[in-house]
Amino acid sequence: MLKKILAAPSVQIALLSALILMGMLFSLTPWEHLENRYYDFWGHHFRSPQEQPIVIVAIDEKSIRELGDWPWPRSRIAEMVRFLTSQQAGAMGILPLYTQPDANPGLLAIEETQKLLGDREWKGDKQAARTFQGMLSKVEEQLDQDAQLIETVRRGRNVVLPIRFTKGPEAATERNKMSGMLALCSLDAAALAAGTAETPSAEAQTTHTFRHKPITMTGVWEPFEALATKASGLGHLNLDEDRDGLFRSMPLLMEYKDRLFPAMPLQLAIRQTGGDLQDLTVGRNFFGQPCLRIKYLEIATDDQYRLLMNYDAAWTKARTYSFVDVLQGSLDPAIFRDNIILIGATGEEMTPFYRIGPHASAALVEISANVLGRILSTARLSRPAWAQPLEIAALLYFAFFLMFAIPRMETRVGASILGIFLFTWFVIGVALLLGYGYRIKPFGPAALACGGFVLITAAGYARKWRHEVIDANKHLGLHYQGQGLLDMAYERFMKCPLQDGSVKLLLYNLGLDFERKRMFGKALTIYHHIGRYGPFKDIEQRSSRLESPDGTLPAPVNGGNGKPPLLLLDGDIKPTFGRYEILRELGRGSMGTIYLGRDPKINREVAIKTLKYAEVVSGDLDQVKARFFREAEAAGKLSHPNIVSIYDVGEEHDMAYIAMELLNGGNLTRFCAAEHLLPVHQALSIVADVAVALDYAHNQGVIHRDIKPANIMLLEDGRVKVTDFGIALVVDASRTGTGILLGTPNYMSPEQVAGQTLDGRSDLFSLGIVLYELLVGAKPFRGDTINQIIYAIMHEAHPPVSDSEKNIPPCCQAIIEKLLAKGLDERFDAAARLAEAIAACMNELPHAAPATVSEIDAKVDPAADPRGD
Repeated sequence: MLKKILAAPSVQIALLSALILMGMLFSLTPWEHLENRYYDFWGHHFRSPQEQPIVIVAIDEKSIRELGDWPWPRSRIAEMVRFLTSQQAGAMGILPLYTQPDANPGLLAIEETQKLLGDREWKGDKQAARTFQGMLSKVEEQLDQDAQLIETVRRGRNVVLPIRFTKGPEAATERNKMSGMLALCSLDAAALAAGTAETPSAEAQTTHTFRHKPITMTGVWEPFEALATKASGLGHLNLDEDRDGLFRSMPLLMEYKDRLFPAMPLQLAIRQTGGDLQDLTVGRNFFGQPCLRIKYLEIATDDQYRLLMNYDAAWTKARTYSFVDVLQGSLDPAIFRDNIILIGATGEEMTPFYRIGPHASAALVEISANVLGRILSTARLSRPAWAQPLEIAALLYFAFFLMFAIPRMETRVGASILGIFLFTWFVIGVALLLGYGYRIKPFGPAALACGGFVLITAAGYARKWRHEVIDANKHLGLHYQGQGLLDMAYERFMKCPLQDGSVKLLLYNLGLDFERKRMFGKALTIYHHIGRYGPFKDIEQRSSRLESPDGTLPAPVNGGNGKPPLLLLDGDIKPTFGRYEILRELGRGSMGTIYLGRDPKINREVAIKTLKYAEVVSGDLDQVKARFFREAEAAGKLSHPNIVSIYDVGEEHDMAYIAMELLNGGNLTRFCAAEHLLPVHQALSIVADVAVALDYAHNQGVIHRDIKPANIMLLEDGRVKVTDFGIALVVDASRTGTGILLGTPNYMSPEQVAGQTLDGRSDLFSLGIVLYELLVGAKPFRGDTINQIIYAIMHEAHPPVSDSEKNIPPCCQAIIEKLLAKGLDERFDAAARLAEAIAACMNELPHAAPATVSEIDAKVDPAADPRGD
């Protein structure tokens, strides 16, 4: 049952949807690479920030060539700060990080010299010493790079210095105590979240604190204290690296020791607006998206305070000026007035470059300028809070469409409509990104749409293929069943699922056919197989009837002959041979039982002659089967009004059968008794018809070999039929032989008794015996044993018909004498000559109408069955 449920396409789509939804919620999607590439491509096409007051002073290759190798003396950075301050620049961000004071050997020597000159034990000229000290002080002032930088930072307007955070167990040991400047340039994380909640309730504070999860760091590198304390603020320069190694966002706030530290671009933006870090608040905008607010700026971020960024190379290049060009004063001073200045290295040999795209990288100062531009601009990139619900809604829409619409459509139509939906979905994503800067991730729903469609299509083709295979097995099974190949039909039907009611019906009908073929064990197996899937029709009753209490097939019930009955007791299932239904038993012959059958195709009654293999000694079975089918072969070649017609021949699992013409009449055996003799004229007419039939058979190369009264039928309409070619020999070189004794001893010819090669004259000898019996009412060759009869046939003369008390015409006596001659040359050379002789004899007799079978039967025992062997 579970397997059936899981195989349902709607269930598979639901499970696939749940799996993709879990991946989307927990960011565990195998298509994340595609999402990033999609964003990288379209994100870089997002419109540039509006004209923003941002200038990059680049420490580039040109500056290195003209001013010397990097790193430069700190006085050079101080010189730039002094120049920019003189040009009335706005906030300035210095990206080089100086964590330690400058260790200048010249300064150390001057300090030692000054200490020596100021020593009280100095014995030299005091005036000269003071003069020398003054000179050293001037040199010291010129050599003290840190002092120059510290002083210019102090005098500059809103100079922001960098800090850099690190993460990891080893980073936690770098600095255990937070400096005072770090504390001043940061915010209390808990107080910030609680103080900016929409409602001042404790519940709101808890919810807000839970939703905001800033990136937590464990170590920090900061400027040395003397420099840091002169800055107007500190800002970190950390970027957030994605799993693929690219940088697509900058955390505007990072947590360190339960305090939040702003990024340098955020610090510069705050300074540019004239605000203070303490004015910064966090909250959620109209769409429920996390955001930072300062003065008139509202900056949308994610729950980790990260701002999506994209690198605009053209916009960046337009705002970048070489350090040496700025320092030489060759640029228009208006470029710097009231603008935010970022000073940093852009040469690849001076600073690391960060990968911001599959084929693009940039220096940190350039990335910071782009982030600052997005902060100050209204054209920002963000992932709104409703982005994920929108993606989930699209996922559910595609799931609904796949489960309820696609299965009802043709594959091509469904693919077209689904393609339109996917195209629309991606267009919406691109429009939101390029038009409003909203990033959505379209590949989750798209993966469901594509994967689900492939799944449904594959399932549909598999189902169609399975149905085709099932239909093919059904049709092939029906074909085999129609041909009587029930075992092969069983194999085909068993490959079809029983959940299909039509398969149950096919198997049920096959079980009935097995019953008709008396293969009760196989029928029972089928009924048990059907029963495993619930009740069906009357299989329980049939199974109970076919099983005995100990689980075996029922014992045979018969008329006392010890043989199993062919017809079941209840008569509801009529056994069959091939396509013929068995109606009742007609009698038993020399080779098997004869049944009354019906051909259902043309509704014709036939006689079914059988040979049951169980009644044959196993060693003789092959010979008997060959003998039985030789009858069908011999008779099947004959088509004559006086020869019984053969319709069909076949073999069942336990017996062989021949379907032949049903004869309404009786054989001549009863007319060979003295008290039931036929008139001479009618007896001659019957023998003449048999002679005509034998002449036709002999000309076809068939010798009957067993002519006797039991094999000659007199029908109710007076016609004569020769039957039972069961021991006929087809005259063929491959079958001709000697030494084989077949036939009924009383009616054998001498050459047949001797086992010699036979021809048609042997049948004439046997027909002569039949004529003798019909006229005299006794056999011509008599004996108490078979050996005596055979001896009489071979050596003794038959009693003349004239010795009988019957009034037999002389012409009849002559015919019999010629038929019963011992020598072959003394007999008629062909059955046609016999027919001519009988015709001539009958012309000598007075004319008399032959008696009908009904008139004859009136003379015979009324209880006698008119249908014999």
